[in-house]
Amino acid sequence: MNLRKFDLNLLVIFRAIMNRGSIAGAAEEIGLSPSAVSHALARLRVMLNDELFFRTADGVSPTDRARELYVDIEHGLGFISSAISLQHQFEPRKAERVFTLQVADYVAGFLLPRLAERLQTEAPGISFEILPFSISTDSVWDRVDMQVRLTPGRLQPEMVRSQRLLADEIVVLMRRDHPRAAEPMNAELYAELPHVKLSQSATGTTVIEDALAARGLRRHMSMTVASWFEIPDIVANSDLIAIAPRRLFSLDPRLGQLRSAPLPLEEVVFSFDLCWDLRTEREPGQKWLRRVISDVFKEVSA
Repeated sequence: MNLRKFDLNLLVIFRAIMNRGSIAGAAEEIGLSPSAVSHALARLRVMLNDELFFRTADGVSPTDRARELYVDIEHGLGFISSAISLQHQFEPRKAERVFTLQVADYVAGFLLPRLAERLQTEAPGISFEILPFSISTDSVWDRVDMQVRLTPGRLQPEMVRSQRLLADEIVVLMRRDHPRAAEPMNAELYAELPHVKLSQSATGTTVIEDALAARGLRRHMSMTVASWFEIPDIVANSDLIAIAPRRLFSLDPRLGQLRSAPLPLEEVVFSFDLCWDLRTEREPGQKWLRRVISDVFKEVSA
């Protein structure tokens, strides 16, 4: 194909249709009329020799060929965008920008205050929007700049980069006078006891459930909460148990009043990862923020 005769705007329209799942949604995203998007799609079908999308009751559905093309087109458009934005230097003290993050609740308590402190002097025009992990995996990287999560996840892995920030031991928490406190903590007892746990939207992972399922076990879930900060008081005043990274003991004095034992799932560790979209890897503002987050975790580890 002769690229001199190819309208690259058609690829932007193709990506919008893939992201929104409808002609009308794509038109709204890129600021064209639905008719113009339909005409562009017709041209693209001829150029690529594929139907690309089929109409459905809810919009359009991509063909197998369209799904294959989407990955390469996303890579290409991302690199083009980064190459253009690299000509603009990012100056934190002068920048006015909103970054959108997803942050696992276990680390939000020490990460977000430290970010706020650094921004106050280093980048006063920068602000953050923190979103839960309940966002649809189909659209997450169109809305989120970065994630600080317990695992890299399975969100389009060919387009996601990750950096290990911290690995920590997991402990099981119960009140000191719990009726089963004298028993050795094994996988069977852990699964049997009633739990209070963080919702998946707060953690971004199901790693514990997966490890138990591999042993033919399932947790007895009595309560699910949205925030870690509710858990120590619940455990201290009930027979419910919970888990936490050991590093939290130095950050939350309430944990010193509880009994702890190593999590009896040896393959599971609290490994916190910073994840970002490959398309934005070289963008100066994103590189700056990744460095700041990495610095915060190095301070905490020290």
